[in-house]
Amino acid sequence: MVAIQEFETQPADAFSETLQILKRRLSLFVWQGFFEPLHFVSLEHNTLTVSAPSSFHRDWIQNHYLVELQESAAQGFHRSIAVKIIEQATKAQNSSFGASQTPSSLPQSISPLKAPRLGFETNQAPIILESSLLNPNHTLDSFVMGPSNQMAYTACDAVAREPGAQYSPLFLFGPVGIGKTHLIQGIGLYALQKNPNARILYMSAEQWVNAYIFAIREKRFDAFRKKFRNDCDILLIDDIQFLAGKDASQDEFFHTFNCLHQAHKQIVVTSDKYPHEIEGLEERLQTRLSWGLIADIRPPEIETRMAILDRKAKSCGFELPKEVCHYLASQITTSVRELEGALIRLTAFLSVTKSQLTVQAAKEYLSPVFRRSTGALSAEKICDHVAAYYDLKSVELKGQSRQRQVTLARQIAMTLCRSMMAFSLPEIGRFFGGRDHTTALSSIRKINEMKESDISLQTVLSKLEKSLLESC
Repeated sequence: MVAIQEFETQPADAFSETLQILKRRLSLFVWQGFFEPLHFVSLEHNTLTVSAPSSFHRDWIQNHYLVELQESAAQGFHRSIAVKIIEQATKAQNSSFGASQTPSSLPQSISPLKAPRLGFETNQAPIILESSLLNPNHTLDSFVMGPSNQMAYTACDAVAREPGAQYSPLFLFGPVGIGKTHLIQGIGLYALQKNPNARILYMSAEQWVNAYIFAIREKRFDAFRKKFRNDCDILLIDDIQFLAGKDASQDEFFHTFNCLHQAHKQIVVTSDKYPHEIEGLEERLQTRLSWGLIADIRPPEIETRMAILDRKAKSCGFELPKEVCHYLASQITTSVRELEGALIRLTAFLSVTKSQLTVQAAKEYLSPVFRRSTGALSAEKICDHVAAYYDLKSVELKGQSRQRQVTLARQIAMTLCRSMMAFSLPEIGRFFGGRDHTTALSSIRKINEMKESDISLQTVLSKLEKSLLESC
């Protein structure tokens, strides 16, 4: 009996340790608003299930801090841990699900939070690269269409209904955070619901490169090619611009593209630029990507932004006051991701503080987001500011130098981009010389750990933050 009790309490203790690790890494706002309310539910087959008080908390953590949560869980549990977040209201309903089950009408293969893994299984079940599973919330039905994205949405809907019949490749391009990932994942979700046996591969171009390198290193190149060329009906690649300058990866993708295209399979890619504007991408690949339909997505109009906020609020079970909706939509004008993130951040924090959802509350709690959206503060400005403080050039912080002072300045700039601007880890990594998100995470974590005991570093961070705010 004692042994059983110990088995039950140990995972809870490990989760408590996980939360403490997160507390040391994150800002007080993020910790109090999103992670402190989490509760341990179960640990089954190396899958940790935790409950969040609302869908706001769940979505925000999944979209912005999943990497930090998984890394902290790995430390707290002393092994690789998969993480699943559920809403508190559905805790009892979902706790009976095993690690391989998903409490959803969607196919099992799109369970949102499996442990990262690059596999090359070749069975006939639906295949999705497990390092980047489709988000069940990113359906085409939940996408808000407006004049700025109508063409792209219509094309995605047609492709999802009849993959390979037309518009292959489909190339979606536009600025960061306006819905490209939502649309490309919506294609995959619709196709899977229509045909559960569809063989779909969704990943970012960065993950494509990592999978390619993994296959070479592990001498599994035949399995890699079979997976992507023979065992794939729909290939969905996010952020294709990441292939720029990577000659070997481009060559492999070029031949994979040809195989799939000749077999009349569906190819969909996204980018922040038009194909021929992607520097470092081979001309032959630029041409291939232009063979089908190219659809651009522009920043949404204020009416569309308000509709997005209204739908997001209703999907989470509450009515957004019109004056707050209009205020948020007027302040954040270019990024849907920032718009939804602002709503989640505001409502989650207010639910913790028991405050009212008002325009004044939005002004108080969302100043970092508004600074970023209005351009008053930017990653470039932070980089310039930190570089000047250390008597360096901005280009050095974006370069490959490992000199101690340059490295420290770069890590501080990354940390300020995260804390003051709420940039995602991939965004930070890309800005600072095309580094990956794990490098950004490691840098930010190191600064946060150092400042706990380094008073001089605390002073530097405080001075930099104050001067940046004064410059806005």
